[in-house]
Amino acid sequence: MSGIAGFINLDGALATDAPIEAMLTALHRRGPDGSYAWTGDNTALGQALLVTTPEALILQPWQHPQTGCVVVSDSRLDNRPQLLLALGIGGNPDATGDGELLHAAWHHWGRACADRLRGDFAFAIWDPRDNHLFCARDPMGVRPFYLHHQPGRLIAFASSADAVLAHGGIDRSLDEGRIADALIGETEGIDATCTFFRSVQRLPPAHTMEWQDGRL
Repeated sequence: MSGIAGFINLDGALATDAPIEAMLTALHRRGPDGSYAWTGDNTALGQALLVTTPEALILQPWQHPQTGCVVVSDSRLDNRPQLLLALGIGGNPDATGDGELLHAAWHHWGRACADRLRGDFAFAIWDPRDNHLFCARDPMGVRPFYLHHQPGRLIAFASSADAVLAHGGIDRSLDEGRIADALIGETEGIDATCTFFRSVQRLPPAHTMEWQDGRL
């Protein structure tokens, strides 16, 4: 599985390369085939790449040339032929990367696009035209998705809690209740959102997340 990471400076501060590079470094074990990043005005996205399918060779983050939307994903889409047909994307299927396919699905079906996907996935789409972030995770929760939200200041997300914290400036206080759950065992599967860190949450399986106009 590849790793993904990203952040948005909600206070409008310009994004620099250092935080996303640090986050990708924390994901280096998930990305033996290279790390790639995209940086916009106040936003950065990145992928630590593990190539397992032909379409994975089409690098991400992927940016749509017309809309400017940027996609990053950790995904294996099992219904690619059906999606390509439904979205009217022809040609060699291996020449269409998951970034392009996920963008087309989101553009066509909106937030319901995740319901159309079969396979394992965690992805994020940033639309700079209206400062809109859309993220989704597969129904079984095979691909991880961790996030930190400090209203008015920062959203950071990644494939591991360590990578989120690598952004810097995020509280590292432990969630002792979550640690107790893990040690006891019987309560381990009850909470689908908390992590060992108070400032980092998990996006539950079969969930989407959106940020726009100051609301998460």
